[in-house]
Amino acid sequence: MSWKSETLKAYEARVVADALARLAKQVDLKALPFSDDELRTLAKRAREFFTSENKRGRFDRFKAHLSARHGEEPVAAVAAALVVINNAIGYEEK
Repeated sequence: MSWKSETLKAYEARVVADALARLAKQVDLKALPFSDDELRTLAKRAREFFTSENKRGRFDRFKAHLSARHGEEPVAAVAAALVVINNAIGYEEK
């Protein structure tokens, strides 16, 4: 893996961790029905949501998958909060 790829991967991991930390300030993460992996994947997909139409589809499919497992309401609330958080992070990056 090239140094640019490693740097980008590390940066994206920090951004996802930041998004989860900001989400934890708004919502009690332990009260959510998601596993840590599901929550991290949802945050990662929400971050990718802005890059392309294909990535938006991945985000929507993962939300549908989680909704089938955990119900529509908690997934919609967390996904919406993550989109707002990622908008704020994107604004701060500029």
